[in-house]
Amino acid sequence: MIKHLTQRVEISVVIGTIFLVAFFALSTNGLWLYSVPSVLRVTAQVGIIAIGQALLMTSGEVDLSVGSVFAITGVVFISLLASAGIGIAPAMVVAVLAACAVGFVNGIMTTVFKVPSMIVTLGAMFIYRGITYLATQGFSLTVPRELRRDPIIEFFKATTFGIHTTVYILIALTAVFVFILAKTRLGSHVTAVGDNAAAALANGISPSWVKVKAFVVCSGLAGLAGVLVVCQEGSVYSTSGMKMELESIAACVIGGCTLRGGSGSIWGPVLGVFILASIKSGLMMLGAPTSWYIAFVGAILVGFLVVSRILNQRMGVAA
Repeated sequence: MIKHLTQRVEISVVIGTIFLVAFFALSTNGLWLYSVPSVLRVTAQVGIIAIGQALLMTSGEVDLSVGSVFAITGVVFISLLASAGIGIAPAMVVAVLAACAVGFVNGIMTTVFKVPSMIVTLGAMFIYRGITYLATQGFSLTVPRELRRDPIIEFFKATTFGIHTTVYILIALTAVFVFILAKTRLGSHVTAVGDNAAAALANGISPSWVKVKAFVVCSGLAGLAGVLVVCQEGSVYSTSGMKMELESIAACVIGGCTLRGGSGSIWGPVLGVFILASIKSGLMMLGAPTSWYIAFVGAILVGFLVVSRILNQRMGVAA
């Protein structure tokens, strides 16, 4: 059992999580532990995005537009509520489908027109961020007052045993996508395409179609996260979702995914998001300037890569 656990690609993020929790708990005399529900709430917001990013990175691609998709989906959701007059549930479905459409376009541009995904999604990031600025006029859009007490919104704002509803949604999504990646045809195809697209094609798998599916899932989950946050906070801002693309990619790398594809994890990146959220919370409690957070993310990312490489070499796991 110990040998099996140490050969997992997520071993470094597990060790890092234990170390950080112990460090912040001891350095704040236990006060940091009281902030764990808030840390989990932040983890849920970025963690849902990281699940889709992890699936996409396993296929060998990356999406830099997830933060902008997060924001524009919130804009679409509120606009539908305000102008179209449809209910909360239909507006959520339409908004998430719009996000999926963004992923479909990104996938087509990458696979059919052979434009690198980093360039495609970088362009998409600027396009949808610009649309968000135009829609919000640099300020914010809010859910109509008469809908703020809607049962669906109240459900997504609620807490159970002190834990926010979105955390339970993250746990459920993590379990579903762990199963998809490990036990389903889609998961096998994603891993095969990321590992060797030519070999996958020779075995009857369409790398283009698999990657398009991964793009759709990635953008769809980013849109879902955007809708859930709007339900919680009641508004979307021109700056909503900024840096989420970097945090999700960093969390995926920390959690065992590689930029070249073929090796991935779902729950590892979710733990990676928890680590990043813990760092932000811990630094604030220790009185460090918030500007240190980005520097620490870079340092933690490099550190985890080094530790992961050392562990992989010693345990015989492919780096």
